[in-house]
Amino acid sequence: MADTRLNLTQAAKAAGITRRTLYNHINQGKVTASRDEKNSPVIDVSELIRAYGNVNLPVKKIPTLTHRENTHKNYTPDALSDVRKELAELKEAVTLMLEDKTAREEERRRGEDERRQLQEEVKRLGEQLEQEKARGLWSRIFAGRKPR
Repeated sequence: MADTRLNLTQAAKAAGITRRTLYNHINQGKVTASRDEKNSPVIDVSELIRAYGNVNLPVKKIPTLTHRENTHKNYTPDALSDVRKELAELKEAVTLMLEDKTAREEERRRGEDERRQLQEEVKRLGEQLEQEKARGLWSRIFAGRKPR
């Protein structure tokens, strides 16, 4: 399987942010970085998609005709079939990750709405409590009684 890790410069460019911002996000724990065999920090493409949504991955140059011919001669039909199958699986995985991210964002929004509603209710109840405290003792005692 192809290496899907990008160095920090490539990752920042793919995410559309600066390297400094990417370093800050790593330090804040928003993005997880790992180390390659040379102990350089790298970020997996799936991690970029998780953190930033759609990313613009670096595009390789189009191979020359001779290279293309050479590639077709070196790959057997079975190998090409395996690569196509893996590509389809990767596309499906990316789609599922994006759907999962969308669902998590919607759940977070619902949680925020619920939190806001509860805060408003707490505020309203606090105001009612303060109004009750402001009323005098005698008005609270005789609030439910009718005068004779």
